[in-house]
Amino acid sequence: MPSNFNEINALVIDNNSSMRQIMVSMLRAMGMNTVIVANSENQCAELITTENINLVVCGWSLPKLNALSVLKMLRDNNKTLKIPFVIVSTMIEQNLIKQAIAYGVSEYLVPPFNTKIFENRIKKALKVPIQASATNLSRTINSKRFIQKDRIEELDVLIVDDIADNIAIIKELIKDKCKVKAALNAKTAMKICLSDSPPDLILLDIMMPEVDGLTLCKRLKNNPLTQNIVVIFLTALSDTADVVKGLSLGAVDYITKPIIPAILLARIEVHSKIILNQRTIQGQIDSLLQQSEILHHYNEDIYTQLNELLHNSSENLVEVSSKVNTKVSQLSLLQLKYNIGMTRLLLDKSHILTKLQQSNYTLTQTKENISSIILPVMDIFDFAIANKNIEDFTEVNENMFIYSDKMLLALVFSCLYGYAVDVAPRGSKIAVTTENQPKFILIKIHNITVIPEEELDSFLGEFLITHFSLVNKADVSNDIGIKLAFLAMNKLQGALYFHSSEQYGTTFYIKLPS
Repeated sequence: MPSNFNEINALVIDNNSSMRQIMVSMLRAMGMNTVIVANSENQCAELITTENINLVVCGWSLPKLNALSVLKMLRDNNKTLKIPFVIVSTMIEQNLIKQAIAYGVSEYLVPPFNTKIFENRIKKALKVPIQASATNLSRTINSKRFIQKDRIEELDVLIVDDIADNIAIIKELIKDKCKVKAALNAKTAMKICLSDSPPDLILLDIMMPEVDGLTLCKRLKNNPLTQNIVVIFLTALSDTADVVKGLSLGAVDYITKPIIPAILLARIEVHSKIILNQRTIQGQIDSLLQQSEILHHYNEDIYTQLNELLHNSSENLVEVSSKVNTKVSQLSLLQLKYNIGMTRLLLDKSHILTKLQQSNYTLTQTKENISSIILPVMDIFDFAIANKNIEDFTEVNENMFIYSDKMLLALVFSCLYGYAVDVAPRGSKIAVTTENQPKFILIKIHNITVIPEEELDSFLGEFLITHFSLVNKADVSNDIGIKLAFLAMNKLQGALYFHSSEQYGTTFYIKLPS
């Protein structure tokens, strides 16, 4: 990574020309001489591959792609994996933020922001382009502005009026409710709005000389750095047409003159609460990103505690089982055993899937008897097998050994065996067999249920299956178990494939090096 800004080649991607120009200007003001722009998918892909790009600043939407698509494209390519990637967007849906974190975004910046905030985020992104853990990201929102302002009294209100006496009257009315700034003209008001301490709300007089309130409002709403500042017009009763125009430009409300104190205070309070609610939402993004590493460790602790609890429950179950004799009691205990086992499997699936997605799962390979992996998993499903009156045919070679990660392989088997049990009709048959080939071990799980051709895409997501190979086109699958099985087999350097037909039913094949 270049040490000086003037050595950096930056790529700005945004469909909004105004926002694009703002970001280009800010980057150049930082000293970056080479700033390339792209506004389409073709331009984006071509520039990333042909230019020596050191930084990408991306808005959310393109005609076909979005920021996540571009980010994933970079992170999936070893040549572009460590390029700093900054998303600038008003998109604040939590699931999208989480996806950006998972893909390895460097910074996520939400307007409004000023030059100083932008520069700080770019510097952080350049310093740490992609975290060792994708969950450990720096703060993305100005906490002083968005987090600490949790009371109306802390909000900044800018009064813009060309008559000083009017400003004095309004200031006296609201000074105990919020922080007050003032400007006698549009030029001063715009300067304040573009400063490091912009207002949260503007009380804007429509009738002013030179640049009137409508023109100033239009300029504010056309500038990405100021467009989210709330504007309330101050107007005479006769200015109905101007009020309508102002509201169409982006103002949220108006107050008529002469000003009635109670109405002024009520309007400010209502819109201040709306502002604070928006700040809370944006603050949640900051908290989500800032605390994600803490959450990661917290989840590890929770996993450990729940796993210990399930282990103790299993031991208690074994002790109780030896003391009951009636068939009803035994069936109830079998169901309890099934519930505990399924809870543990679900917990392990979620835990390991997260680690695999973040590429921080460490294999622990030991020499294991294949039956010691398969049979305990099958025992968990005894209740489901009995409840559906399924005939369970098992032919597992007890003298077959494998050098592998026991927990990961057990989860792969549980995902596929569990699927077979779920879809098997009542009274049908499930067969589990093993084969010891010269260079690999094969585990087969067969049931009579056919996977409909029209459901194959949703069943496998974007995975391509060939006879003995797996090509991962995208890390998306509709079933957490199937998805985990594919990801885990890649980690185990094995292969997973299946055959499904009306004549023979469905067979899953787990192929592992012996």
